Amino acid sequence: MSSVITVQNNEMEAEQPRKRLPLSFVLAGIAILGAVIYLVYANTKANAAYYMTVSELKQCTTCSVQSVRVAGVVQGGSIVRDDQKQIIRFTIIDGKQTMPVTYSGVVPDIFRPGIQVVVEGHYSSQGPFQAQTLLAKCPSKFQSATPTTTAP
Repeated sequence: MSSVITVQNNEMEAEQPRKRLPLSFVLAGIAILGAVIYLVYANTKANAAYYMTVSELKQCTTCSVQSVRVAGVVQGGSIVRDDQKQIIRFTIIDGKQTMPVTYSGVVPDIFRPGIQVVVEGHYSSQGPFQAQTLLAKCPSKFQSATPTTTAP
């Protein structure tokens, strides 16, 4: 008789319906997931700035209303520092196109003529590019070295 009771208990456990999550928990989970996806998308889009060349920037018609990044090489002899106002003015060149830049802030240690830079800021065709950010590309530290021979 105990085997009959055991079989009946197993059948009763199998017949009990599984507890389901309330619909409000499912909807709340979907809402939270949607909010996280939206925040990631909005933050990525807001911080994305396209790197342009000087010639692309000069041809751009909508660049005066948005922040842009421009890459170029610092032209030799164009750097003018105003230490009292902490402003630096220089010209970047990309091929044959040049563009004057004004920057106020901390200047990277490796900033000098001939180095590649990326400036981020606002451009209006009436004056120099107003940079809020100045990034200098670090020159390659791995240059091919000529092996030297030592005399015995």
